[in-house]
Amino acid sequence: MIKINLIWADESNKVETLDDSDCLLILTTPTLLASQLFHFSTPAKAYIEQVFDDENFAGNKGQCVLVQGLKAFKTNYIPDTENSGQNEIRQQLADIKRVLFYGVDFAVFEASDAPNVSSRASTLSKTNDPSMVNRSSYASDSNSAFNSKSSSDLSQNDAPAFRYAEQQFDALFKKLKSVSVTLEKLSLMALSTTETVSSDPVNIIASHSQFLSALLRSYFKHGYHFKGYKTNKMSELDNQIRDANSDAVSASGSSTDKEKNNVEISEYNNNGTLSLALDAKHFTNAQKHHVLHTIRYESALNAAMTWSKDLAHMPANLCTPYYLAEQAQHLAQTFSTVSCDILNESTLKQLGMNGYLAVNAGSQFAATMPILRYTAKGLEDAPPVVLIGKGVTFDSGGITLKRSPDMRHMIYDMAGAGCVLGVIQAVATLGLNINIIGIVASADNAIDGKAYRPGDIITMHSGKTVEVMSTDAEGRMLMADAISYAKQFSPSVIIDVATLTGAAISALGHKASALFSNSSALESALIEAGELANDRCWPFPLWPEYQDAITSQHADMMNTGINSPGAISAGCFLSRFADGTPWAHLDVAGTAFTYTKSLSATGRPIPLLLSYLSSCAIKNNQ
Repeated sequence: MIKINLIWADESNKVETLDDSDCLLILTTPTLLASQLFHFSTPAKAYIEQVFDDENFAGNKGQCVLVQGLKAFKTNYIPDTENSGQNEIRQQLADIKRVLFYGVDFAVFEASDAPNVSSRASTLSKTNDPSMVNRSSYASDSNSAFNSKSSSDLSQNDAPAFRYAEQQFDALFKKLKSVSVTLEKLSLMALSTTETVSSDPVNIIASHSQFLSALLRSYFKHGYHFKGYKTNKMSELDNQIRDANSDAVSASGSSTDKEKNNVEISEYNNNGTLSLALDAKHFTNAQKHHVLHTIRYESALNAAMTWSKDLAHMPANLCTPYYLAEQAQHLAQTFSTVSCDILNESTLKQLGMNGYLAVNAGSQFAATMPILRYTAKGLEDAPPVVLIGKGVTFDSGGITLKRSPDMRHMIYDMAGAGCVLGVIQAVATLGLNINIIGIVASADNAIDGKAYRPGDIITMHSGKTVEVMSTDAEGRMLMADAISYAKQFSPSVIIDVATLTGAAISALGHKASALFSNSSALESALIEAGELANDRCWPFPLWPEYQDAITSQHADMMNTGINSPGAISAGCFLSRFADGTPWAHLDVAGTAFTYTKSLSATGRPIPLLLSYLSSCAIKNNQ
């Protein structure tokens, strides 16, 4: 598991951060460079300065230089007679194999008046016109405080501080990879003197939660690696997964009747550590608590996103509906605050989930619908937030067959379900003060003689009838039944997450998720949460004029529109099953993975959802 090792350091224990490091990373600026080199032994300093001259390194933004071979100076180390208290750390620095100096845009990190996204978004949430929510403000509210202090990049991007900081750290970690520095054993240390302790970039980053979050999130993102299934790396764990799914062909009964195969979530993560050494004397107790809180939050978020990405990258013969149900059960066994019920095919049939089952009718694997409940202490009777994730473990398109060259990427069609599992894990890890019900809508859209057909008319769980125009519009059939089923929990809101339409990619690319909602307050809250988490979404209308496109002559509605924008038609379809319950639909077809690229799952929109749920929990605390 990739983790963060935090050390509140003084000169006596700062060296601990270097004990098991592959590389020491020093963030610098032209004005700080000399004071940071003060910590190195005399021969090491002379060698580093020679490398700087050779590479024309001055500590400017984006400059990077890797200094190797410092350990050779150990035998030549000459202790300085003055400042003897520094000798221990100087000796340790002289022993390091590699040091990477990276120039940062210090104006960003020293800005104490960074723009506050929440103040902008909270103003938007008060608007009375849902169609105008969050459209004009993005362009008009440029970050004037930031632009006055920083580079032209900010003027071009009009980006909030978090987003710009994350861009810088992304560039940093890409540089590290380009010079073959592993991210698994990396140290980040504030090399400060008495005069510069408050202006060292590492201390500044840790002092601002948005900058620290950006650093950690970028590190986790670039440190992720999917284990894979190459023969020479096969483990007993992989064999267990295969064995567990080998009898799923006949899984028409409850998955709870099968032998459990509880795969440890952490088994798929890399082992790696970012050691972060901060000057203890620069932080008050309150600031230390804030740093610890930020690290805890980002670590929980990373674990959730890693699990979600690992699930998305699994091939469909291993990651079946049964396997997702098993993972949900394992999550409930891990946390006392989480419980899980599995609805099997016979139960789904009794409930009239005919749209749900139609999607899975042609598959050799049985459909499942795990229902997870996270209950906060003292809120047992409070209305829950319901999260529904689309879990189509493979989407062939059914009889409306997809084009074969890109069909292999349809293992990612369960990314929404993976996100819901990950979000509940993160919420349980953090112990948020909120009630959540997570529904994993899991099926396999395959083809055989039992598969549903274009032209079929299906009576849904709600009693409404649907004329099937395309069997490749299966996600909305699955989610519609799950949405109508979720209303029995009397939720405060329902949020569904689905890789639903290619039209969402056409509209927004891979930068933002498409958002549809019947509640302007919920819409605004999700937009704000996405801005704060740098996991943005953008609202689309559900005007009555768009509903006309799915009108059917033979049923209450069609499952695709005629001459209509595809993502909006899908949103209109789902909105009819939410009725009066506050509901939002996140179409993450462009953000949960990058189409046509292998191993491209992103774990989005977990940052957005966790940000939203955290804000709800804070309101509950008040």
